[in-house]
Amino acid sequence: MKRDDLRIAREAKARFGPQLLAHPDVEGVGVGRRRRSGDKTDEYAVVVHLRQKRPESYVSPARLLPKELRFTEKSGRDVAVRVDVQQHAKPVPETGRVRPVPGGVSVGTVGTHVGSGTLGGWVWDTVTRQVVALSNAHVFGSRLGVSIVQPSSDDGGVPPDDRIAAVLRTGSLDAAIAEPADVSIVSASIVQGGPAVFEIAEAALDMRVQKTGRATGLTFGIVDLIDFDSDYRGSHSDLWIDAEGGDFSLGGDSGALYLLASGNAARAAEKRQVVGLHWGGSGQDGVGHHIRAVFDDLKLSTLPRGINAPAVDAAVDPA
Repeated sequence: MKRDDLRIAREAKARFGPQLLAHPDVEGVGVGRRRRSGDKTDEYAVVVHLRQKRPESYVSPARLLPKELRFTEKSGRDVAVRVDVQQHAKPVPETGRVRPVPGGVSVGTVGTHVGSGTLGGWVWDTVTRQVVALSNAHVFGSRLGVSIVQPSSDDGGVPPDDRIAAVLRTGSLDAAIAEPADVSIVSASIVQGGPAVFEIAEAALDMRVQKTGRATGLTFGIVDLIDFDSDYRGSHSDLWIDAEGGDFSLGGDSGALYLLASGNAARAAEKRQVVGLHWGGSGQDGVGHHIRAVFDDLKLSTLPRGINAPAVDAAVDPA
C-alpha cells in the first residue's frame, strides 16, 4: 500500500461522502482497507456501512451503490477508488440513554462527589438472591441507597427519569453492586461484547481481552502481568493489560469488564467469559482486579443459566 493511495482514498471520501451518506440504506462512510471474504487486503477503499447488505439481484438499480469512485485531481490525473460495502449497524454513543441497560454504558451516582464511570454488567448477588449491577466502588460510591443514573450526570442523566439502581454493597476491593430499580431495565449483555455475565474464567498471561468503556468504547489488550501489586485497595494480585493499537482505557472507563476476546466475528453472539474488572490505567495500559476475586469479595455469581433474553428474570435462581 502506498501513502499516495491513502491520500487519494481520503480525497474520494471527502468528495463523495455526503452523497453516499444521503443514500437511504447507508449508515456510515469511512476510509480503510478493502475486505475480500472478510479478510483485509492491501488495497485502500472508501468503506460504506449498510444496515443490511444484500445480493445485487435483490436491490433495485436505483438503490445500487457505485463499485468505484472516479474523479480528476488538480494535476489533471484521472483516478479511481474502490467502494467496499460492509454490513454494520449504526453506531450508538455509549454515553447516551440506553434501555434496557447493558454493560459498557455510562453510569454515575446522584448528589455525591463520585465521578462518572462505566457499568460493567449485571451479575447475581448470592446474598439477596437477585440480579445486580457491577462497577467500581469509586464509580458507585459506598453510601448504601444512593441512586445510580444512566447515563451519568456528566453525560446528561437526571433523576428520577434516568434512575436505574441504588447502591447495595461494597467490598474490600474497588468494586460495588447496585440493585435495579426495576428488573425490566436489565439487559443481560455488554455493548459490543455479547451476552453477559454468564461465565467467568481465570486470566492468563498473553491472553487477548476486550472491554467496552464509557470513554474509549471497544478496545483490546493483552494480559501482560498477573499478580500485579500496586497496593491498591488491599489488592496484591491484579491484572496489567498492555494496550493493543492505542489507548486501552481513559478516564471514565472505570468499572468496565475484561472479556476474553474472540478473533472470529461470527462468534460475537456467543457468551463471552469475563476475566477482570477494570479500575485504572497507566499511560495507554490498563489495570484491573481478577473477576474471581471480585466475585469472592462481594459474594457474587454468574447470571442464571438459560437466560438469553435482553431482560433477566430476577426471580430465577442460578442452578
